[in-house]
Amino acid sequence: MITFANTARWFRELPPLVYAAFAVALVFHIVLITYGIIGIKTRNQEHSEYKQLCTEETKKEMELHARAMERIQRDKERVKGDRDRTRKIKLLEKKEVKEYRQKKHRTHVKTKIKIVILLTITVILATFIFTDLRNYRMLTKQTVNNTGGNQAEQVAAIYDFSDGLSAKLNAFIEGFKKTNSSSPFPCERADIITTDSTKSVFLETIDASTILPEFNVFSYTTAAGHVYKIPDAEKRITPQQAALYVDRWRNEATRKEPLFDRQNDTLKYIYPVTYTRKEGHKLVGFSVITYRREILSRPYFQAKVFIFTLSAVFLYVSIVITLFLADFIANPIIFLCGSVRKTANILSELLSGTANIDPKSLTFDEKVETKDEIKDLSIEINNIVTIVRGILPYISFHTLQNADRNNSSSSRTRELCFLFTDIRGFTTLCEGRSPTDVIDILDHYLGIETKIILDNGGDVDKYVGDEMMAFFSGPDKEINACKAAMEIRKAMRKEQEKDQKEGTQPISMGIGINSGKVVFGPVGSLTRKDFTSIGDTVNLAARLEGANKEYGSKTIISEAVFEHLHNTFICRELDYITVKGKTEPVRIYEILQSAKDSTEKLYDIKKLFEAGLNAYRKKQWKTAEKYFTECNQKYDDAPSQVFLRRIIHYKISPPEKDWKGVFVMAVK
Repeated sequence: MITFANTARWFRELPPLVYAAFAVALVFHIVLITYGIIGIKTRNQEHSEYKQLCTEETKKEMELHARAMERIQRDKERVKGDRDRTRKIKLLEKKEVKEYRQKKHRTHVKTKIKIVILLTITVILATFIFTDLRNYRMLTKQTVNNTGGNQAEQVAAIYDFSDGLSAKLNAFIEGFKKTNSSSPFPCERADIITTDSTKSVFLETIDASTILPEFNVFSYTTAAGHVYKIPDAEKRITPQQAALYVDRWRNEATRKEPLFDRQNDTLKYIYPVTYTRKEGHKLVGFSVITYRREILSRPYFQAKVFIFTLSAVFLYVSIVITLFLADFIANPIIFLCGSVRKTANILSELLSGTANIDPKSLTFDEKVETKDEIKDLSIEINNIVTIVRGILPYISFHTLQNADRNNSSSSRTRELCFLFTDIRGFTTLCEGRSPTDVIDILDHYLGIETKIILDNGGDVDKYVGDEMMAFFSGPDKEINACKAAMEIRKAMRKEQEKDQKEGTQPISMGIGINSGKVVFGPVGSLTRKDFTSIGDTVNLAARLEGANKEYGSKTIISEAVFEHLHNTFICRELDYITVKGKTEPVRIYEILQSAKDSTEKLYDIKKLFEAGLNAYRKKQWKTAEKYFTECNQKYDDAPSQVFLRRIIHYKISPPEKDWKGVFVMAVK
């Protein structure tokens, strides 16, 4: 095509099959390139993970938008008739729709890179095409005009030199025809048109008032055998045309410029034919060199085809390269964004309460393999995540949640259930051990407790040595707290069995649970705060944990907790006490087991102990002693032993008449 396409007619004469074949080949090549690019991306694991993440994020955004619109519609229905509130809701609806559309139609960085690169290449290519074609057109035009003008001048000079003799002119014309046939710009014909007027007109004297004759003699032509095909209008020159030709010849700027015949699509180079005389140059006619415009424009057209073809190929290759180049530039950014988004989603799940706060779950996939600033940024983000992962174990879930909600300056009243634990005999256990061993033991037991607390929907507020303070929220907070307590006791029994097999000192655990209103919020200075709970509910839970030492029990709960268990646990009323620092007595219970895992033994313990407790409160010491003794003898029950000692004491030193069975705790 580059070699042979020198005119527009060449393209018009091509059969349609050629164009169809070219189109099929182009489409086939585009399909192959597209398939190859998709295949490469599909095999890229990081890219596949990012696309999956984008799909999930898009789905999540759609769901959030749908829920937001449903909520807005419900609000609109609710405030019907209230124009002011309806207007506010409509503004909120417009804002929601606008934000969703912005998220949906946001431009990706890879698209921006492709657009910038292709736009730059297109601008450079267009500038090159325009500049190159313009310069080549000017050069071609100048060359063609020089050729045509020189030929017209040469014909006129030969006529003058031969003084119009036919023999010399015919010989010149034959030579001209041979030369013209091998020329890169062959003219259609060369004509000499003269006048039969006897009036002498000299070029030097011609002015606006000069009346020129009609040049009506078609004297010579290179198209001698085809004169009949030449229109009559081209065989003569009118006086007006002659005056125009002379004026153009006198002007240096237009002397070699052709006249365009739009009707015949030809260009004519015209030069005055004269005889040289003493008076001057006698005008006898004009030499006319006629070119087909198509012939003269061939080099330019061919150059244009060449440049546009190469430009199209270059642009096509540039598009393919840009697709890979955009991936090369953008993929590190995209993969970094995907890794950050995955980490942010994990952190969001932690803060929303849909996942337990496990530092190991907070990860950052460093997938950037380039050695540039993006890699540096990826390393810095990984360092930040590492720091956050290191801090997480020291921060409670509710601290994170409230920090995320920016509630750092407000406290509020909440209904919470608190669970306190304490490892019995830990001080003795630590004797003779190194600090490292002590920390390892403490981490082991607190780790077991913490996992159970979190698995049951609770959260750890703080650790104080071997003690732990945890709390539960929600409608089933009391049940969840008691389930956690039972699981902790079960885990501790396994640890005791393990310790006995290994010959180490076994440990035991005391648990206290209370539920009620507390003030929950930030406590501390401007530079260091902690979210914690304050109130009698917390204090009583701590006292109940300590009360286990008095009764030899494992898990004591308050009446406030007991009332919410709804027979899901086997509990026995343990006592009616006032804890240290309080004057108001509270009824306390011990959890024996969950109802689904209960046994006849537990029901018998409950029955015997509560029968003894009832008699004890009525000061029926013998009856009470009977039941407590039976319970102790059958089951080695520690609380029964406590009450047997009290009965012995009260037999010697009876309580006051208005005594209601309240026991005053003197220790924490």
